[in-house]
Amino acid sequence: MPSASKRRYESMLFNYETTGRTDFRDGRIRPIIKTEYKPKSTCLRVRPPPLKDIEALTDWYDPNVPFDLLHKPKEIVQTNPWEVQKPYKEPEDLMREEVQATRPRVVMTPAVSLDDIEPVARKILVDDLYTTTVMKMMRESGVNPGTSLRAPLPDRPAPANPITLPKLGPPYVSPEWRMESAAWDNQQIRTYCDPTQEFWLAFKCDKCDETAEREAQRKMMRLSKRR
Repeated sequence: MPSASKRRYESMLFNYETTGRTDFRDGRIRPIIKTEYKPKSTCLRVRPPPLKDIEALTDWYDPNVPFDLLHKPKEIVQTNPWEVQKPYKEPEDLMREEVQATRPRVVMTPAVSLDDIEPVARKILVDDLYTTTVMKMMRESGVNPGTSLRAPLPDRPAPANPITLPKLGPPYVSPEWRMESAAWDNQQIRTYCDPTQEFWLAFKCDKCDETAEREAQRKMMRLSKRR
């Protein structure tokens, strides 16, 4: 049986309250307060009269003013925003052969008349003549000069379709539910154990083991001296 002093120290160090005594303190059954749904009042107003065209005096099908109503060509380039730019295609030159046969001869550096040679040889000669020194060195060294990518031309802009998203916020909880949950939460213990002696002694304490070994050695030394 533990002594009175030991029981006194244990009562000061450990709290022997159980979960049932601390968590379920109030056993009264209170009436349930039901949440009543109250619909919000709606504000109804008279529909505004439709807008009319100034020139034709007819009603517009869309009550909103069109965004591109006053769009006009630009002052300098005279481009219409509704006419989208189309990709350029080089037109076919129908008079090229006749012009090359009748115009005065042009002799370039290799002393060759460009109008009298074959089209394939003429293209090779012109490309080689108008190629820079850097490009020639890159071709000879095998370095890839890279590829030029062109962005596609923009298409006709699509009409705007605005949408509205609800504001993000916490869900609504009725006041009676919040009071009940807050009162119950305040009565809970923020620990994961019961503060009893059995719980703390279940853990391994290195200092306690060292103290026990030291006390055992001292006891053995005292017994050996007595003998």
